[in-house]
Amino acid sequence: MNAAVLTSPKALFLAFIAAFIAVTPAASAPVRVGIAASVVGDVRLNNASIKKAVKIKRRQRLAWGDTVQTKSKSKVQIMLLDRSTLTLASNARLTINKFVYDPGKSRSTSATVSTGAFRFMSGRRTKKSSAKVNTTTGSIGIRGTVVDGIVGKRAAKIAKDEPFLDGVDSDKDTATLIVLRGPGAATAGGLDVGLADVTAAGETVSLTEPALAAYIPRPGAPPIGPFRLSQPGLAKVQDELAPRVTNANKGGLLKTLIPAAVAGAVLGAILTGGEEDCVPAPGANIC
Repeated sequence: MNAAVLTSPKALFLAFIAAFIAVTPAASAPVRVGIAASVVGDVRLNNASIKKAVKIKRRQRLAWGDTVQTKSKSKVQIMLLDRSTLTLASNARLTINKFVYDPGKSRSTSATVSTGAFRFMSGRRTKKSSAKVNTTTGSIGIRGTVVDGIVGKRAAKIAKDEPFLDGVDSDKDTATLIVLRGPGAATAGGLDVGLADVTAAGETVSLTEPALAAYIPRPGAPPIGPFRLSQPGLAKVQDELAPRVTNANKGGLLKTLIPAAVAGAVLGAILTGGEEDCVPAPGANIC
């Protein structure tokens, strides 16, 4: 009789549910990926556990599944464990989909930006490293470089003034503009400029030089490009993200983004859990 009970469909189902409940807390434990290195204004976070978005401060730890949203006149810079950074401008929204990091061997980053301006800056490059930023219209594969992007009405507005995009029909809510900027302080040690592959509707455009751009005007449309973004266009993109960033090569290559010493301090704080002892570099609101 015991054998019959244990092998009945109902008993097996109940046993499965019990096993699932037993492992769920461990399986759903937050996978820590980085820290909010700099927070300006009203920046909020929500996830599967935090349904109502809460305000975050500098040193806030971030994990898989977290969604970060900036309000008006607000910005946040996220430092990942591999020294990559994600910067969000005002009125932007980003979700961390995945982050896998094996120091010295490989890393994989995946995030989704649904609206607003962002900058992704690669960390130290390895042979097995990849980063992917998804948007509402396509995806950007990033290797060893700095990429700026805008999703939404600001992208459509900038595109409207670009001669190369004259006459293109854009969806102001989902249009996506991507521009390759070049390696920054943490990636400049002997590395090449890197590249970004912009993919949509089954087609890919590769950006291989600073200031080259691609534009996805609406869902279902392939990327347009590569084309060289105009100086006014570059200035508008930069104004969304980092007005004080030092430029070279006619607005393309970025010489400076984040001081390397500050980046190292952030990484050390994340790995050791010693955020409380982290002190920003002079003149920098970053830790």
